[in-house]
Amino acid sequence: MSDDAVHEERRPAARCRARRQVITSRIDEAPGEPPTVPGALPGAPPSSLPARRCPEEALGQGPRRFLYFDREKGAGLAVLSYCSVLFGVPFFIVPLVLRDNPFTLHHAKAAGAVYLVCYSLLLLATVHSALFLPLALVAYIPAWIGMYRAAAGREAGQAALGRPGERIFKWIQPR
Repeated sequence: MSDDAVHEERRPAARCRARRQVITSRIDEAPGEPPTVPGALPGAPPSSLPARRCPEEALGQGPRRFLYFDREKGAGLAVLSYCSVLFGVPFFIVPLVLRDNPFTLHHAKAAGAVYLVCYSLLLLATVHSALFLPLALVAYIPAWIGMYRAAAGREAGQAALGRPGERIFKWIQPR
């Protein structure tokens, strides 16, 4: 492999962006041509196989469902809602009451689920400490994962109890 070929290799995310740009640039096609299929190779007949999916889509995460403004504005309060697990004070109630930012509300629901799991295990640990104390300590891990994902501007995900939190607090919707 030549040095030029090594330098021309791009990361998968950059390739996905380049592919999206090609697809969006072909939107202004002539009216008689068939529309471009997402993932199809440019210039290939319509029966060709679709190209590889982007890394986010391959992992099953799909595109982010929160706006950039919501993520940037609500990251601090989302991280603070996970701190309720670490400090014992239910800070996650504040975003649940405000309901002004969908990103913060999503992480507040997940933090509420983590809070319920963690402190129910701590309550059980007071009854039978030999069995439930290690489980109560392990229950702090989703809080750390959630704090990291909130600071990175991503959804809570399954490891930070995002889906159970959405199910528990499903009646609370953003305004």
